[in-house]
Amino acid sequence: MPDVLVQGLGYLASVLVFCTFYMRTMLPLRYVAIGSNVAFICYAIPLHLWPVVVLHALLLPLNVWRVLQIRWLLAQIGAARGGRVDLRKLMASFVAERRAAGDVLFRKGDAANCAYYLARGEIEFPEIHQRIGAGELFGEIGLFSSDGLRTASALCKTDVELYRVDGEALAVAFHQSPDLAFALLRLVASRMTQNLERLRARTADV
Repeated sequence: MPDVLVQGLGYLASVLVFCTFYMRTMLPLRYVAIGSNVAFICYAIPLHLWPVVVLHALLLPLNVWRVLQIRWLLAQIGAARGGRVDLRKLMASFVAERRAAGDVLFRKGDAANCAYYLARGEIEFPEIHQRIGAGELFGEIGLFSSDGLRTASALCKTDVELYRVDGEALAVAFHQSPDLAFALLRLVASRMTQNLERLRARTADV
């Protein structure tokens, strides 16, 4: 390989490394880092700089793996944008409960220490005039509120089967699983928006 080309590869590799220090987004940074790894390997082999070759031969698959991880994460978040909350990561912490029609699960202002997944029946939230059916997660807003209190009461309109989700387990899963965290935030934001719209509609009717 001509010396000029080898030197050019060395300068190119150095420029690419320099660029990574000024990049703020992880995916482009990793792509540039992969380019610098390839350039350094091509530069070092003709000059028999084996420590440089070994270093970048090890860094290259690491950077490729990080790119795959980031792309997988972006795909998971993209799925969470348009889908429901995937509770499979929380199933180990589920505690099954059965309640009769008329039972009060919690009242507005109570301390929020868990959420619930409704498997069968109907739950009503009287303060916001809303009902939900099977397949819904509820009680999560209080867990993420600043005061940790229930924002509405939950009454069993029918006999219900539900699963209690411990608040601590939900918090751990929230931090460990970005796709679950994004889906929960989307759910909370959607419900807060719906509640605000109901309040505006009732105010307009007065």
